[in-house]
Amino acid sequence: MKKVITYGTFDLFHVGHQRLLERAKALGDYLIVGVTSEDYDRERGKLNVRDSLPTRIANVRASGIADEIIVEEYVGQKIGDIIKYAIDVFAIGNDWKGKFDYLKKYCEVVYLDRTKGVSSTELRSDLARILRVGIAADGFSDGDIVAESHFVSGLEVTGACSTAGSEAFCTKYDLGAAYADMPALFAENDLVYVHVRRRYRYAFALEALERGKHVLCDFPFNQPEEAEDLMEFARGKNLALVPRLPLACLRTFRQLIDLLHGGAIGDVLSVECAMPAEPFGGFRDAETLATYAITRILGADAENIARVSVRGRERYDRVVYAWRGAAASCAVSESEWLHPGLTILGTDGRADAPGAWWNLSYFKLQTGGADSVKRFSFNTEGPGLRYLLSETARTIAEGKTDTGMIPPEELLALMNLLERGDLL
Repeated sequence: MKKVITYGTFDLFHVGHQRLLERAKALGDYLIVGVTSEDYDRERGKLNVRDSLPTRIANVRASGIADEIIVEEYVGQKIGDIIKYAIDVFAIGNDWKGKFDYLKKYCEVVYLDRTKGVSSTELRSDLARILRVGIAADGFSDGDIVAESHFVSGLEVTGACSTAGSEAFCTKYDLGAAYADMPALFAENDLVYVHVRRRYRYAFALEALERGKHVLCDFPFNQPEEAEDLMEFARGKNLALVPRLPLACLRTFRQLIDLLHGGAIGDVLSVECAMPAEPFGGFRDAETLATYAITRILGADAENIARVSVRGRERYDRVVYAWRGAAASCAVSESEWLHPGLTILGTDGRADAPGAWWNLSYFKLQTGGADSVKRFSFNTEGPGLRYLLSETARTIAEGKTDTGMIPPEELLALMNLLERGDLL
């Protein structure tokens, strides 16, 4: 007898899940299905799971496809299950392609095609509770949204419209719908992710809002007036307009801000942060994220701002902010020798977030000698986008126009701050 095993959350069970199980069962004679536990889902960053574990197990059982159902409770369990149940084939959706190649030493590994076109008539009734997302792009980058959306239950990226070529874009990311134009994308989706260069963001976002669609948009816009206009329009239409600033949704970052505002290191004297430009699509977007972190700590009412840009073989930009009694700076560079990190000095100590602080999962506070260092951490998976997607889905479900993580007045203050400063 040939045994097959597959795993999944199987939240909001629908035809796509059933077809995946059917394909897995066709690979052998006996199918074991591992359903993830709530604790394991939280540990691996799977967010917004709506159905309870008993409900998800019951739905898999009701499909009539699984011969046996087990619970996946911890990272690393798959190897033990394969050995325990004498598995011949491990099957999983091809959105995980390559991720489980390490299991090939124990059994055959098969990556199954996923069900494309989740907005089709056949799937509409099953996906009534699913938030459909379309990507509006001007290149071949998805901004990580396809991979990260897999960790947010109740959300499905259906396809894309890219000015660089929708068919090629969707082939690259295995998306079912290559929309010929923006109206076609609007017709099939509830939420539009605007992933275009800064000068086009306002126009794309405004068109989506005019068509009655919620918007997740790369940030910033060209001018503060654009941000203010879009926010006012979204409020008037009762639509969500969410800027892409995943840092705002990270639990560890919020904890850091609360501790600093609570005087954990006394009065803040300086904030210094450094980051590369490339992962953020350019210097302006990287500076925006750094400036957001700075303003959350010191406020957006800086008295003086100066900018320096060095255009040699590798570009280096630095922005310096000054308040009465405090200062801050952010450095952005193309150089591989720039060491990223966030350091905050106070009158009674310091806080450090080394490395990729924009995905903040760890920081430390020091208020005395070596024995006085306190470490704070929270398991943050991926580039933080899944947490923003989770907040976006919650915001839409609750009928709100913003996540509450970044109040509109803070966004406008941030945009105004980005427009200030003399280039030295």
